[in-house]
Amino acid sequence: MNIGIDIDDTITDTFDYLMPFVAEFFGADLRELKARGISYSNLPEEWKGRELEFCRKYYDEVVPDTPVKRDAAECIRKLRGAGHRIFIITARDDRLYADAFGTTSLQLAKNHIGYDKLICTFDKAKACLDERIDLFIDDSAENCRKVRDAGIPVLLFRSPVNRYIKTDLERAGSWEEIYERLKNAAD
Repeated sequence: MNIGIDIDDTITDTFDYLMPFVAEFFGADLRELKARGISYSNLPEEWKGRELEFCRKYYDEVVPDTPVKRDAAECIRKLRGAGHRIFIITARDDRLYADAFGTTSLQLAKNHIGYDKLICTFDKAKACLDERIDLFIDDSAENCRKVRDAGIPVLLFRSPVNRYIKTDLERAGSWEEIYERLKNAAD
């Protein structure tokens, strides 16, 4: 089985990790950001005009140290060991990073995340079709809907960004849950 997997808030805990950097850059109070649930992925409209500036200032330097979700590296390793091919499909490009591919490769290596191919693109549905992905896992309901609309099964990984979204998408809450669902499904 070819499995496509997002990184931010799917493999890693990016939302919480980047919150102090968001507070620093925008001169906001970290406690207020936490109370309002604001981080890199859901900036207030009045901050959106500086979003790329924020990304270019922090991402290449701090993203490689983003903590990995519990059991992510081990479960992905076990899925690969069971014969699945892992395609990391992330919405990162050189508008957001000085070197999106290099920074992402470093992050995955530092966190012992094994994979077969890394794809940096905002068009995840096209990437999934091009790579013949059999299942796509992401925390973005929008990305999951687009991939599902392309005819590919998806799992919406629970994250701070989607916790209150009402959706008919099938959800997964942990890497252990994903592994249990997929361990016997290798093609």
